Amino acid sequence: MPGKACWQFPPRNGGIDYVQDPSSAYFSDNPLTKLVREVIQNSLDAKEPGLNSPVQVDFFENFVSPNIIGASDLNQHLMTCRDRAKQDKRATVRKYYDRALRTLNSKQIRCLQIVDSGTTGLQGNNWDALVSQEGSVQKSGDAPGGSYGIGKNAVFNVSDLRTVFYSTRCLELGRMEKLQGKATLMSHANPNNRKEQLQHIGFFAMPGVQPILGTAIPEFFRLGDVGAGVFIMGFNPRSQEWAKEVTHAAIENFFYAIHHRKLVVSVKALKSNRIIVNHETLDPLFEGQEKDIPSYHYYRAIRDENPIRTDEIGKIGPLDVHVLIGSGPRRTAYVNRNGMLITDIRDQKVNPIAPQGRSLWPDFATVVVPATDQGDRWIRSTENPSHDSLSPEQLLEEAERRDARRWFKEAKDIIRAAIDEKAQIEKYGDASNLNELASMFPDEFDPEAPGNRVLKTRISRTRVTTTTPGSGSETGPGTGVGSGSGTGVGTGSGDGKRDGSGNDERKGPSTGSGPGLNPGARGTRPARFRRPRFIPTGLETAKLAFTVSEDPPELVQVSLTPAGGEWARENKVAITGATVLSSPGKEVRIEDGALYLKPEPSERVVIEVTTNEKINDLAFRIG
Repeated sequence: MPGKACWQFPPRNGGIDYVQDPSSAYFSDNPLTKLVREVIQNSLDAKEPGLNSPVQVDFFENFVSPNIIGASDLNQHLMTCRDRAKQDKRATVRKYYDRALRTLNSKQIRCLQIVDSGTTGLQGNNWDALVSQEGSVQKSGDAPGGSYGIGKNAVFNVSDLRTVFYSTRCLELGRMEKLQGKATLMSHANPNNRKEQLQHIGFFAMPGVQPILGTAIPEFFRLGDVGAGVFIMGFNPRSQEWAKEVTHAAIENFFYAIHHRKLVVSVKALKSNRIIVNHETLDPLFEGQEKDIPSYHYYRAIRDENPIRTDEIGKIGPLDVHVLIGSGPRRTAYVNRNGMLITDIRDQKVNPIAPQGRSLWPDFATVVVPATDQGDRWIRSTENPSHDSLSPEQLLEEAERRDARRWFKEAKDIIRAAIDEKAQIEKYGDASNLNELASMFPDEFDPEAPGNRVLKTRISRTRVTTTTPGSGSETGPGTGVGSGSGTGVGTGSGDGKRDGSGNDERKGPSTGSGPGLNPGARGTRPARFRRPRFIPTGLETAKLAFTVSEDPPELVQVSLTPAGGEWARENKVAITGATVLSSPGKEVRIEDGALYLKPEPSERVVIEVTTNEKINDLAFRIG
């Protein structure tokens, strides 16, 4: 006689004394969401090669008889654990075992069945890695998602019995069916020999801890198709709306896989209708949730926007970047090749490929996916154990971490440029209504607009040393003056510095008259142009604004010089076109990359200019 299945906890033999199993601590908060993430990821890892149909994962609630899980045997181990908790005065631990014993002694035990199909099942070492090994990763497919082998423990956090049964049907030396139970309790005395200490993990199996095979498997655990099943005993979801929570977790974390027909999820609570999550139902299911959840916008990005394929980036390889402009949480989401959302946090320590939002960006949502399996594998090596963040610090060698930081920064810069380009393509010429700033800034073009307020101001004049051209070099704090053979007027912040030749080395934005355009009529005097502004509106367009003095020069010259050092003074950006927005129809003249116009006294001038090269990432002096 081969014997029958029973619970077997191996002797501790002086090994570690576990009071509580720490391996599932990563998944103790939001247990249902993390359960869904880990279980579905494992199923996607094991997709049947060459299968065109999606992987299907079913979550079904059911009740089972205690007899089929060896309840009387397990009960003895639970009682011994409770006795130890009482003796050690561990009140919280004892409450857990009191609850577990009540659950086990019920007439029917609540169970959550999670069964997949369209997968390879648990072949060979994959069975041992899931059921009897810790920290082991044995996955099928070309782009496995796990990297630590502890995600499987997420299922225990929704079990009052801390007990799960694993079942599989696979094609291994012909058709193979296996079943084995697993319980994670605490180190405890052998119920039949109190002098012997047992390990905290035990198995419901045939003698010698061998899996139950074929027709010896109770009908409840047998699978209809090739695949794998997880049966969580004493299911306690901590929520009356667990089916909705599972559905939401599926679409929020696997929208990419579901949209691309890689995954179908089915959810059925006992007293509720079955919920099908697939390509066709994603839209109405998102409609049923709050529209402001980030994943809704990520879903729209991959649904509505073609990806931008980047160049190779070290071991990351090329990336596919989807950018949605006009709505979204202003975040960048990283999704792995299996189609699971890993992270969308802004914090660079958690999501090192996420660029910080620019102030001129509209609302956006960006989704980044590795374009190759090799890149996906490398990025996976930087994931944390719960697979919800990326960090170079997960790598062992300093050289690896240094390379990872460089590649992640390169990826971040490329993604920033993609958002820049997409935002500018969509938004050039559009006006953004920033309601939250409306009370802080006046209307530039309508002084009578509601919300404009008159502010009381006081002008504090700064001492400015003036000089007759050619009289030598002097410097003084405050605003600078123009240069050239004629008289110039301009504004500038910081130190104004002049020499006898009229050269002006002002720092900061400034405007001024050009050489020889206003010959000596008013003499050299301190600049009186006020509030210069430079606002990029595109790759090669910008708005310039300044207020002229009550007694302006006859003509004003405006040119653009990149800020900073001698290189900047020798590399002016040429203005190729201009429109005066504040006075439509006002005549302007463009010569040698600069524009000239005749201002009115005290006029606020606003000009839109076009340049001969990209200016969106540069700071400028206007002079």
